Amino acid sequence: MQSVAIVDKPETLEGQWKCLKGLLFNHFCIQLPMICGTYYFTEYFNIPYDWERMPRWFMILARCLGCAVIEDTWHYFLHRLLHHKRIYKYIHKIHHEFQAPFGIEAEYAHPLETIILGTGFFIGIVLLCDHVILLWAWVTVRLLETIDVHSGYYIPINPLNFIPFYTGSRHHDFHHMNFIGNYASTFTWWDRIFGTDAQYHAYNEKLKKLGKKD
Repeated sequence: MQSVAIVDKPETLEGQWKCLKGLLFNHFCIQLPMICGTYYFTEYFNIPYDWERMPRWFMILARCLGCAVIEDTWHYFLHRLLHHKRIYKYIHKIHHEFQAPFGIEAEYAHPLETIILGTGFFIGIVLLCDHVILLWAWVTVRLLETIDVHSGYYIPINPLNFIPFYTGSRHHDFHHMNFIGNYASTFTWWDRIFGTDAQYHAYNEKLKKLGKKD
């Protein structure tokens, strides 16, 4: 796997253990209560969970895409705000303790950041959910995506890399290397529109020129 590693700098066991402890705290103390709250959401809005009313697979896929677009938009602007010099050191700096991302580091963050950025996940559910299966499907898609972009590996045959405008691990790895730019979680269009991927593209061009010289 080392041949597809983006950064040849694996995290230490101490760093991974620190990450795991922070992850467990966020999962049990922050995310678990939020997830339990989805039960009351489904009950209050009478969201169906029976087989007879389960939507067709293409509708589930379309609504997951809608959730991804909504979450990506929320994530871009709130993530960019968390990088503001006046608040960065208080919240988002924790997530950037690791310059070489690895899978479980995807959710290593300040508890407040978990709530702020995690809200984007639920907005799509509130607006688009018509069956409990969508909640399960969207959880699965979002976890796979966020682990992939933080994996530290670029695998060309990864099915996610064939999605148009998908950010991928290279896009997000540069964010951890450079600390600025590439703020989007799933799609590249917001970074392209606001020019926050300019340094990333300049970096790639530089690598191409160095490769030609070699």
